Amino acid sequence: MFTPVAFWIIFGVILMVIEIFTPTFFIFWFGLGSLAAAIVAYFYENTMFELLTFVIVSGILVLSTRKLAKKITGEEVRSINVDEIVGKEAVVIEKIDNRQSKGVIKIGGDMWRAISYDDDVTFEQGEFVIIEKVEGAHVVVKPKSEKTEEQQSGS
Repeated sequence: MFTPVAFWIIFGVILMVIEIFTPTFFIFWFGLGSLAAAIVAYFYENTMFELLTFVIVSGILVLSTRKLAKKITGEEVRSINVDEIVGKEAVVIEKIDNRQSKGVIKIGGDMWRAISYDDDVTFEQGEFVIIEKVEGAHVVVKPKSEKTEEQQSGS
């Protein structure tokens, strides 16, 4: 059907075309890895060498150029100290309902998965909430009208 060289070239081109439709600048490196595998296939025609070349070249490119790719796409490499957001006000982007197991808030340009401090309390889109604490990859929120422990102690 296809020679190994043709397969790797077509596969690489397909991956690069897919990259055009995604904003991540991630799949492109696998496309280049595929083209490297095509070169190996041209000289050796050994499936194991081809696959190994694809994996190694793609992996090295992904790991070594991630920061460069973020600069090119305009994404900032940022780290956040989670303690900074505790006690801060956020806006509800997606309704928070613990029973529905969903909810998203936005604070300072960052989006966080959110849950309510109480399973019986929900928050509608557009409401303002206070971040009570951070638990793993999500935050626990309560109504804006309730003061946080830090605010009550006078800090």
